[in-house]
Order: sequence, then structure tokens, then C-alpha cells
Amino acid sequence: MGFNNRRIFFFLCGFFTLLTGWAQPNSEIKGLDLKTAGLSVYAINAEDGQVIYQTPQISLVPASVMKVITVTAALEILGPDFKFHTQLGYNGMINPVDSALEGNIILKGGCDPAFYSHYFTQHYLGTFEGWADELLKKGIATVKGDLVVDISQSEGQSIPGGWLWEDIGNYYGTGVSALSYSDNYYTLHLSSSNVPGERVSISQISPFIDSLKLVNRVVSSTINKDMTSVYGAPGSMNQFIEGSIPCGQADFTVKAAMPDPAKIAAAEFMRVLRSKGIAISGRINVESQPRDFTIEIIADKGSPQLKDLIVPLNQESLNLYAEHLLREVGRHQKGTSSLAQSLAAIKEFCALREIYTDGFYPTDGSGLSRSNGICTRTLAEIVRSVYRGVNSDCFVKSLSIAGVSGTLKSAYKGSVLENNLHAKTGSMSRVRSLSGIFTNEFGAKIIFAVIANNFECSQTEMARSIQGLLEQLYHFKSSN
Repeated sequence: MGFNNRRIFFFLCGFFTLLTGWAQPNSEIKGLDLKTAGLSVYAINAEDGQVIYQTPQISLVPASVMKVITVTAALEILGPDFKFHTQLGYNGMINPVDSALEGNIILKGGCDPAFYSHYFTQHYLGTFEGWADELLKKGIATVKGDLVVDISQSEGQSIPGGWLWEDIGNYYGTGVSALSYSDNYYTLHLSSSNVPGERVSISQISPFIDSLKLVNRVVSSTINKDMTSVYGAPGSMNQFIEGSIPCGQADFTVKAAMPDPAKIAAAEFMRVLRSKGIAISGRINVESQPRDFTIEIIADKGSPQLKDLIVPLNQESLNLYAEHLLREVGRHQKGTSSLAQSLAAIKEFCALREIYTDGFYPTDGSGLSRSNGICTRTLAEIVRSVYRGVNSDCFVKSLSIAGVSGTLKSAYKGSVLENNLHAKTGSMSRVRSLSGIFTNEFGAKIIFAVIANNFECSQTEMARSIQGLLEQLYHFKSSN
């Protein structure tokens, strides 16, 4: 038995000891791989709430299982049929003689995280083209004003506190926007030579971003994976990319955060308008404060329903979607989408449902922030609250299934949890977490949450340890 396998074995033996002897101190369950780590586990019967197993409750960094809180609150507060709305309108007068609008075209963002998303391509296909046709039907062929982008519905900073500099330039660290577009990331197409250490070339950026100044420091490497990072502040057209990609790549793609999604969306809409023969004499004007003029709305594009949005959110762990839902909860409950008030709405949601909130310190809705703190009891209780409510099916269907879908597609193959466990995963450097539900061998539904922080072993080893723990719970029969 190898050293790493022995460490996991000691951990599982310690766990089994605790499972059968409830009063063991915390140190007894920390085999060698957890001697300096923080571990929190909580498991309950889904029907009666009986505690099946628990460790001492300590507040830990949850990573992406934080999305369980956000999704549950959004389902319960906004409802599964909720939709975001992006609108097209205009102000001013239309001259029927020359089909000219003496005014502005208004593109009003409604904080839809999925607008032109890669996960809902058919839903938004042809939206801009259809809007251009609506303008022509209205008798507008020339606009003697600007394309005004109204992003006033999004309040406060786009990036939550606690997000790291090395995250916010990459595709998974893009901020919220009243007019998000194409998941708020752009794709770099890179090519590398067969010689290690040589600078790679950028063949294409999609979509094209006018005024983007990207410094390229990427080199070819014998390491056979993406080792790049993109750096750049939100709103800044100055970004740089460094790191390496494998040698001999003809078209290697890297995704980076859009610096200004609203402006990029407007530029694409402007291109479509011109392709349809609609001329605009003015410029793109992105405004964060609404103007005091009357807008005539002529088109409205609703997002997919919330119950559909949360499927890729949970299964692909989409930070952008989670942050948008957090802000929408704030707007609904507090009348503002500011981060502080949105987080306050989440805490109030938990308190009203008598969820355990000791050690609950939310700083974002996605879990990307290392400033988040939560106990596993909080996660398990909130999963039980939604599981026993009217939104149970929507929530469970949004979770990854072990060995079948999402972030668990390749996990638990051949185990008793394959096609049984439904859960949300979480991981970042020195953090591994999991929360969800499964049916044990006695037919009982078990809701659980596990968080480990600052462990010495690898992510793979920690995942195996958590699997062993859940398999023990699968075979454990409650005394009641």
C-alpha cells in the first residue's frame, strides 16, 4: 500500500470509528492527510431531519457549494418560472418621409446572465437580427442619434470582494453586468511551434473587441495542458496573458473575461443593424444612469426560465449565473441589486427558514471568494428545506449526477453512488467540498455536506476520501 493510499486508509478508519462512536474528538478523524486541515461533515435524514452523522461544526471556505445557497434562495424567492428581460426601444420622433429617427435607439439591459450564452444558443439565435427587423417595421432606416446602452439596472461593483487578481481576468471570474453577452468571455485562438520556450502567436480573437490592447507573454511548452492566465481589471481594455500552452498546437483556444460586455454586445448589435441597412450617425453610449426621457419599447427578449438556467449553473458551476441570481434576489427583496443588500437578503432568507447560520459569512453568490465562510450544517439544512418544498424536483434536477452528468460525470463509476448521488461540487486550491442527496441501502434519502480546507494531499486523493466517507454513510443504518 503506497504512502498516499495509507493516509486515505487512516482517514477512513478514523471516520468509521467516529460513525460508530459519536463522542470522538475531532483529531481522531484526521488521518495523516488531514492533520493540518479543517474538516466539516453533516448528514441528515431528508424526511425527518434526524442527524445521521456530524463532526464539530467549524466555518470553512466552501468554494462552489456556495451556489447551493444562492440557487435555493432564487428558486424560493423568484420562482422556477422567473425570466430576465432584455429590451429594445427608442426615444424621439420618426420622420415618415425619410424613415429617420430623430432620437436614439435604446438597448436596455435586464441583467440576463444567459443573453447569447453558449449554453442556450438556440434560445437567442437571431435575436439581434429580429430586433433590426422590428426597427425597419417601425419605419426606422436611419438613426440621427446614438445607440444608447442602459445598464442602470445593475448597481454597485461588478466584481464581489474577495475575488483574486489571478481569477478576474479569466473566463470563470468575469463580473456581472446589466447587459451580459456570450457568457462575458472572449476566446483567444493561439498557435505554438514545436520548440519549447518560443512565444506563441494569436491568430484570432472572438468576438472581435475594438480597442483591446492585449500583451501576449505565452510560450510553448512540453507540459501538455493549458497553463495560461489572463490579467485585467473590469472595464479596462488593457490586458495581458502569460503562461504556456503545449507545443505544436495549430488552434489552441483560451477563454478570457470580457473587459466590457455591454459595449461588446452593443458593437455586435451595431454590426447587425448596418448589415440590415440601418444607418446610425451617432456612437455607442453606455450609460449607468437612466435618462429622463420616455422610451418606446418595441422588442423584449425573455431569458430561459429560472428552472432551466440553474441546470448549467449547478452542473457546470457557472459563477456568472450565480452572481446574477444573487443580485436579482437582492433587487426583489431589498429594491436594490447592490452586493451588500443582496447578501443581506440571503441571510434573511436563511433566518426566516430557521436555517443554522452560525459561522455563515457570505461574500458572494458563487463561492469564488475565499472570504466566504459556512458550516456544513447550514448547507445540509438548506438543501433539506428546498427538498421538502414545491421546488424539490427543479433543484434536484439541476444537480450533477454521479457517473452521469456535470462535474460528477467521471466520478463514482462502479460504486454504490453511481447514478444515485445528486450533488453540487466545489474545489479550489486546498479546498474540496460536496453537498447533495442520495438514497442509502435501506431506502432512506440522506442529505449531506462535506467541506475540507488546507489538506496536504492532492485534490484527487481528497475526492477519493470523500467518496469513501459517503460510501460508509450509504451502508450506515440509523438507530431510529
